[in-house]
Amino acid sequence: MGTTSTPDEGRFPPGAVLAQRYRIAGRLGKGGMGEVYKATDLVLGQTVALKFLPAGVAANAPALERFRNEVRLARQVSHPNVCRVYDIGEIEGTPFLTMEYVDGEDLASLLRRIGRLPADKALDIARRLCAGLAAAHDKGVLHRDLKPANIMIDGRGEVLITDFGLAAVAGGLDAAQVRQGTPAYMAPEQLAGREVTLKSDLYALGLVLYEIFTGKRAFEAPSLAELARMQQECTPPGLTTIAKEVDPAVERAILRCLAPPPAARLRQGCGAGAARRRSAGGGGGRRGNAFAGDGSRERD
Repeated sequence: MGTTSTPDEGRFPPGAVLAQRYRIAGRLGKGGMGEVYKATDLVLGQTVALKFLPAGVAANAPALERFRNEVRLARQVSHPNVCRVYDIGEIEGTPFLTMEYVDGEDLASLLRRIGRLPADKALDIARRLCAGLAAAHDKGVLHRDLKPANIMIDGRGEVLITDFGLAAVAGGLDAAQVRQGTPAYMAPEQLAGREVTLKSDLYALGLVLYEIFTGKRAFEAPSLAELARMQQECTPPGLTTIAKEVDPAVERAILRCLAPPPAARLRQGCGAGAARRRSAGGGGGRRGNAFAGDGSRERD
């Protein structure tokens, strides 16, 4: 399939039809984990996002197989706060992922634009993030790369976690690609190259929540070595010292997510599991659950 494009358009220009199914509308972005395009699925008649993986992945069979296995798991997750994963394909030797198209702004852009979020908005986002991450963990799916850039806020204010499964291709990328924008949201054990577990995701969640409530990162370091040291030896400033309106229970929950030893962190995302049980009619009080209420809405 021959296509011509300008650098701004990316590899596939608007109007190009891929795999006799996807008509490209335009490129949405490009980063260390590949390019993303908005497209129309001509078979189903709906707008989707196509994420093309970096070229190095196609040549790395183990990384590609890990990616396929992760996506098979991610497809099992159905939750209003998790971006739906549809399918895997390949075009001109390049693997790609089809997923739900979210018309909105990523959380990283929102934080750069307005800084610290109002307390009520931050709490609403926190509830939805906790609910979405817990739903994935319930299916045995880890994110491994949770950060503001992988969280979308759509036009209705809904929060969706994206890119489940993509961290599985890390073995097929060089160090610069893997580390691009990511180390600041890695757990200590992940930075050290040790096993990643759901507690690693909870550490990343704590870092994201700290930022949305305060407008600042929990740790600012000039190097990976210094970041690793600070995570182990330093406690970030209390949220209420930066934003006095933060509920102390919320502050305690977030700081527990940031405990250096995985065993000292919360069992799951800030009580989201209990919130989901109550919303399903299971009852239960608010005590010990800083983010009571999952805040999720059904999507069309």
